[in-house]
Amino acid sequence: MTISNFESACLRGVQSAFKTHYQFTGGLSLGNAPEAFIQGQIAFALSKLAYVTLESHVYETLSEAGAETRGKAPRNKNGRIDLVTWWKKGTPRFLIEVKKLLHKEAITADVKRLKQLLGRGGSTREGLVVAYVSAKKPATINSRLLFAADSSGAQLSKRTGPIPFVVLGSNTTWHYEAACFRVRV
Repeated sequence: MTISNFESACLRGVQSAFKTHYQFTGGLSLGNAPEAFIQGQIAFALSKLAYVTLESHVYETLSEAGAETRGKAPRNKNGRIDLVTWWKKGTPRFLIEVKKLLHKEAITADVKRLKQLLGRGGSTREGLVVAYVSAKKPATINSRLLFAADSSGAQLSKRTGPIPFVVLGSNTTWHYEAACFRVRV
């Protein structure tokens, strides 16, 4: 199972979150949903490939990965990782952060944090930032995603492409897109 399979599952999860949220709100975009809702839908899609946990403690995840825990503690050692997928042998595989891309630099801090955690070694070698973005014009979405990749140093590895939707209470068409950014050290 490659990282590409996990990326595809993440994108399916975002699409499922959008469809579900749009349906039960009568037409609101996913931008109005809490990130935890999106995380849950992604976790469900990932669970078909591997075990997945939500909001895993950073320090515990590092310990379970066999990563270096001595020395200077991670800045957010008491924080949480949105999603962690697990190897069959019971160690962490991919660290995943979920973000609404509300501005061009929205993922920069998450990418930096993932690189710091991955740099400690252990069973986790790659991370993902799964981003959701919406705008009236597909060109705006493209610009935001490319800028996010350039400014964060993460690789924009997989995208859904812009998907149109009609905004609740209007005849205005907007677009949304989900994308995966690969994070490596």
